[in-house]
Amino acid sequence: MSNNFYFGQIPPGQIPPNLTFEQMNSIIAFRTLWLDLLLWTRDLIYSIADNHPNQAAITNRLYTGVPLSFYNALAVFYGRQIAEEFLQSLSSEILKVWRLIVAVRDGEQELVTEIIRDIYIGADSLATFLAGINPRWDRTIWRGFFIQYSSMLNELIVSIITGNYEVEIRVFDRIQNVTILMGNYMAGGILQSDLLQSNPQNAI
Repeated sequence: MSNNFYFGQIPPGQIPPNLTFEQMNSIIAFRTLWLDLLLWTRDLIYSIADNHPNQAAITNRLYTGVPLSFYNALAVFYGRQIAEEFLQSLSSEILKVWRLIVAVRDGEQELVTEIIRDIYIGADSLATFLAGINPRWDRTIWRGFFIQYSSMLNELIVSIITGNYEVEIRVFDRIQNVTILMGNYMAGGILQSDLLQSNPQNAI
């Protein structure tokens, strides 16, 4: 499957036609969750790069607040246990990103390589987990999203740490597009799943 798929298209048939107001709200909600993850991560990169005093507050918002928002959204459709598993996995990945930012800032290249490898392993596990809870979510597609997100996030970290802000803006535009597609894909899979069809009132 071509990389162009992830950057420019929604999976064919993923977003159902003739959406209701509640269903469209679901799509917007999941887009917002993934964008929040990106935006707070970007704030954290700047905070660590500048050794800003807001670092603890931003870290707490990213590490605790963002996963909790995902938990609340997913618990509506999959229950607390599955939502908790996702929360723990996402929190673990956020911690890896925090370590990556610090390692890049400190010029610890061996550690950077090790953390990136761990992030890709985590991306694989998270893709497998999501594909296992919804038959409309394809593991390969999720893995493609996560790998591209992680790769561009590393570019974002390096560009901010090195002060290459023109590159940062270009990378941010690209990674923002991917997060929107991830939100669309997550919402679309839920809207198409038998779970929602049997419980049409379950919309965020």
